[in-house]
Amino acid sequence: MAQYIIVLPELTLSSEQRAKSITRELYNITSPLAIQAPYQKDGTVFGVIEHPDGVQFALQVDTDYIIPVHPQATLEKLVSLFPELSETERFNLASYVLNSQEFPFGHIVPSTTSIRDQAYMVEHGWFPEDPE
Repeated sequence: MAQYIIVLPELTLSSEQRAKSITRELYNITSPLAIQAPYQKDGTVFGVIEHPDGVQFALQVDTDYIIPVHPQATLEKLVSLFPELSETERFNLASYVLNSQEFPFGHIVPSTTSIRDQAYMVEHGWFPEDPE
């Protein structure tokens, strides 16, 4: 079943910029920038979808998706994309990831984040019905 996280704008980042940055930084956990081949320069983990309003964006996620952790992974950029987290939450998130060889994505979703299902997204206009 499809799952979605609606990404809100934060500070100077739009919803689109933040969503694309989050999925890119998740990719960088498995393949840090320092070791990426040229074809990986725009690699991501999850897809980004756009609301018809052109303002809201969401990640299409799988909370059970396993993210391998590379020994050279860093999390500064990823945690900086969540200014709503306390310093303790940021530290705990970074410690959990960096002390794991792999982890399910759902284990690092902040408690303040809502995961939406397909029905919610349809009801809130993300997938308008096709005109017939």
